[in-house]
Amino acid sequence: MLLNPTTKAYLRKLGRRFGLEIRPSGVNSRDDLRFIHFIRMHKIDTVIDVGANRGQFARGLFDLGFEGRIISIEPLPEAHRALEVSASQFGSRWTVAPRLALSDTTDGGTLFVTQSDTASSLLQPTEALNQATPSTEVVERIPVETAKLDDLVAKLNLNQSRVLLKLDVQGGEDKVLAGAANTIHILSGLLIELSFADLYSNQTSPAEIFNHMTDVGFELWDLWRGYSNPQTHRLNQIDALFFRSK
Repeated sequence: MLLNPTTKAYLRKLGRRFGLEIRPSGVNSRDDLRFIHFIRMHKIDTVIDVGANRGQFARGLFDLGFEGRIISIEPLPEAHRALEVSASQFGSRWTVAPRLALSDTTDGGTLFVTQSDTASSLLQPTEALNQATPSTEVVERIPVETAKLDDLVAKLNLNQSRVLLKLDVQGGEDKVLAGAANTIHILSGLLIELSFADLYSNQTSPAEIFNHMTDVGFELWDLWRGYSNPQTHRLNQIDALFFRSK
């Protein structure tokens, strides 16, 4: 049913009186619907899900109707076990790599495990992040195997695939991309989390990522709001979606 402008304005005003924001549900207003729209437009058939945690991103993508293949990578022991359980329900459509972290080296590293494990990283959270969001406090440091994405992809035979890389590595994006110097040229798209505030020590600058993506032939297609400081409400992180330039 189509609503006239007066009715829409009344419903929005009524919702705001109760702390609700009422708006149409569609591609223009929902990040997830735009994402699956772009996935189909660019004929993406394979997604490499780096920083998969327990598989929230992959399950959400399948729920949206994605019919291709997802390959998930996750370094946290408990999350990796849960990830394997989730993926087992999808057969060959969803596979999980051995437990490791992606970087620019194979020398291994230390994983800073946070209270809320979705904030865990090879980089240490800053004191400012801990103060704003106490659940990002480090509760454990564990050794972890590291690998280059190039080495993993070389074993997957993806040359005929339309691949999108999703990176959620809490500040270590430059390290993953440095270990993907060959892989970047077979990608059709990239979804990457970027931080504008100092959340992790030695984190990647968003400007570096934007410049790098332009240099290797990609264009920005969409931006999604991510983490905001719960005290100041300043936007600290976004997700940036790139596709290869035509």
